[in-house]
Amino acid sequence: MTNDTHERGETERTDTAAADASADGDDIEVADAETTGAERLASDGGDAPEVRDDEAAEALASMDRRDYLKASLAAAAMAGLGSAASGTAAAETADTSKTVDERIQEHRAGDLEVVVENPDGSAVSGAEVSVSQREHDFGFGTAVNADTLINQSGEGDNYRTYIPELFNKAVMENRHKWDFFENEQGLADEATDWILDQGLDMRGHVCLWGREDVAAIPSDINTAIDNNDAETIRDRSMAHIEEIITHYGDDFTEWEVVNEAMHAYQMQIGVYGDQIDTEEPWTGEVVPWTSQLLADWYDEAESVIDENGYDLGIAVNDFNQFPYAYTDSRYESEIDHINSNAVQLDTVGLQAHVAARQGEFNSNDDPDGRIDAATVADEMNKWADHGARLKITEFDTYNGDDWADDEERAQMLENYLRGAFSHPGCDDFIMWGFWDGRHWESEAPLFYDDWSRKPAYDVWTGLVYDEWWTDDSGTTDGSGAYATTAYLGDHEVTVSTDSAETTETVSVSNASGTTTVTVTVEGDGGETGDTQPPSVPENLSVSSTTDSTVTVTWDGVSDNGSSGLSEYVVWVDGSEDQTVGAGMTTATVEGLSAETSYEIGVTAVDGAGNESDAATVSATTAAGDDGDDGTDEPAGDALVVHEFDGGAYPGSNDLGNWADGGSFANGGGSGEVADGALRLAYDNAGWMGSNVARSVADRPTLHLRVRGDSGGEESDFTVQVGGASDVLANVTDDAIGTSYSTVSVDLDAMGADLENPQSVRLNFWQGASGAVEIDRIAFGGPGSGDDSGDGSDDDSDGSDGSDGSDGSDGSDGSDGDSGSGGDLIAEIDPSATAASVGERVTFRVTDTTDSGHWIDSLSWSLGNGESAGGWYAETTYDSAGTYTVELTATNNEGATTTDAVEITVS
Repeated sequence: MTNDTHERGETERTDTAAADASADGDDIEVADAETTGAERLASDGGDAPEVRDDEAAEALASMDRRDYLKASLAAAAMAGLGSAASGTAAAETADTSKTVDERIQEHRAGDLEVVVENPDGSAVSGAEVSVSQREHDFGFGTAVNADTLINQSGEGDNYRTYIPELFNKAVMENRHKWDFFENEQGLADEATDWILDQGLDMRGHVCLWGREDVAAIPSDINTAIDNNDAETIRDRSMAHIEEIITHYGDDFTEWEVVNEAMHAYQMQIGVYGDQIDTEEPWTGEVVPWTSQLLADWYDEAESVIDENGYDLGIAVNDFNQFPYAYTDSRYESEIDHINSNAVQLDTVGLQAHVAARQGEFNSNDDPDGRIDAATVADEMNKWADHGARLKITEFDTYNGDDWADDEERAQMLENYLRGAFSHPGCDDFIMWGFWDGRHWESEAPLFYDDWSRKPAYDVWTGLVYDEWWTDDSGTTDGSGAYATTAYLGDHEVTVSTDSAETTETVSVSNASGTTTVTVTVEGDGGETGDTQPPSVPENLSVSSTTDSTVTVTWDGVSDNGSSGLSEYVVWVDGSEDQTVGAGMTTATVEGLSAETSYEIGVTAVDGAGNESDAATVSATTAAGDDGDDGTDEPAGDALVVHEFDGGAYPGSNDLGNWADGGSFANGGGSGEVADGALRLAYDNAGWMGSNVARSVADRPTLHLRVRGDSGGEESDFTVQVGGASDVLANVTDDAIGTSYSTVSVDLDAMGADLENPQSVRLNFWQGASGAVEIDRIAFGGPGSGDDSGDGSDDDSDGSDGSDGSDGSDGSDGSDGDSGSGGDLIAEIDPSATAASVGERVTFRVTDTTDSGHWIDSLSWSLGNGESAGGWYAETTYDSAGTYTVELTATNNEGATTTDAVEITVS
């Protein structure tokens, strides 16, 4: 995934990538978005229906919209009721001379005529007809976290309840990425099967993604990249494209073959080497987004699809199309290149991570993504005339420092949603997660961490399941016909006469013509008016509670008269609390008292105002928190993040927040918990992350109770908390021995943001091999880390994990992006500080600029007479000694700082 953001060059780059990577619980659902400062400033870009008897109708009325979809689509298709011509839609541009609402009515709704006749063919006038929508044609989707879905949620939990309730399409945040898929295929398949079983469509994200730091590339391919082993990269990548496409076949609607080709191209660097300019890639001999290898990858995908007869679309996906100017020509050149040299694309993905900033929209200088719906559609026109359909693939509003409040975020959701829905060339609107508890920046659009609703929830449900949802009714005229306008999708048509009633299904898919369905029924009409209330909602149950909220769900019902279902009313102890649209079957009651019992009721109301009896259920709210920070511990006592004795890892920590690991040599990559300790075996690879969604200002010391196989492992990994990161040996006076002892880190001295620690993260990319065992991670005062600390099992009030502090589409977060270096503009992140003669040492950049600034240029002095520029450098040292590596960074205002590290070579 990616992001229409990039306020701080490589910093935002890590953030966005992390969204995609960290969401699946691997500290790697990163939001796919990244760009270097140089790329960001280069405005020129790179040129290169079936009648049912009464029993069946009653069963149908008890179904919710998902059950209905699965049960009736095949029957409707076979019966051919009201079906319009099908097939792949052509690319279309939006007529911007028309208003947003005019385009919605023109392109998203069609005329529906219901003709009612007796078995002898005579017309039935005065018959009562109701039309109730059951599903949209347009895709309203979300990214889904496989680990949260399968390992951390059960039937009835909010996460599993809301996915099929609020969405009709899904995409996996991580588990379909190459390295994840090869190592955790079982989890990927289980999550995929669950989503498909709910009746949702699924798009493939992604066959290949060229980011090396987000566990998207298998380790052997990373080695091949290091060795410029072009043959291995080509052969393995082509084989993987075939493997994953054939594995899921027609279960998916389409595949993104390559994600973010404009911004993430490490595999191409492994093939083309110096032919790609890594600092200014649009100037190199080979430009990654117009390379032959990119065309070959897409050609391979087309061949696999054609050879197997699959009905699958082929897509591109990237970020920064809305606010930034540099993507315009660059993305168009990529699309045209693939269309001309490989395959005609079916989908162009626009990620749409919206940012609130002060710069001018459609520039490259801190641009603001807050635009109105008409501008959204106008911007989409830039990519609408390349023969492919458009999709908003990763919407959220996490980015930027200038959001006024959540109401403003809700307004942006409405603007982008209306703009996209009004664009005739757009088929889907997918958000990158919907709940703060599983969003890579804990800023999802719809729900806070405690599942209370954000203002955007009302926007989403009010548009998708109310304003754009058909529930109409009336009577047939003298010719036996009833006409209405219906939003494109699947509908239930109920016809009632004086002696019979029947229900049929119809798909309205033609916005420019009339869909006609003929219903045969016994009896005569009679204009007596609708006096029948809908059925009572069934199976009302409590799905979750907090100390101030109760969430209930129920099975959807149909109207028993001719007016059509209008809404549901939710009651609390006999008083009306709220109404929800006819397309909804869940509601959350808020503002309740802790440890209090309530009677929750739900009634159904039709278009004539008839109201059913109430279904009721009793619910008791949870106990409230005693402490301001959600813990019963007095200040100064240890806040235990992990004791590894409850079986929650990988998945969550002792605070109830997300925790996981990857790239280790044991435990399937996450490490392995045994005998109350987490064992992490590493060979210059591995990360472990654990989210902490609360202040630790009164506990400014991190305590690790740890032992190593050899002792001295404090130099083998970095510690990252609150945006600060360093090798453990550099921030502690303690040593790791072969027996358990506590190693303490002064986080204040380290420069960590104690009010927002984000996570505890351990990164094992320091060139060492070995193993450590950790049996406790805790925050406390300087003396609270002794082995006897009592810890806390208190419930966290924070998120259970965005995918970690990693980014947006899959990055595992590397070393953070907020910076720990005081006034430094950038810091050096070396692969090792100790190396052997002739051993390759790599250097990356940690962006530490603040809001409103970004890195303009970077230059390296590698200590051995070599120099380099850009975000990455590497060298080897030919003789033993100590070498000082310096990184000089200049920001957009011309300020310059230099960071230095010493490399000891033996």
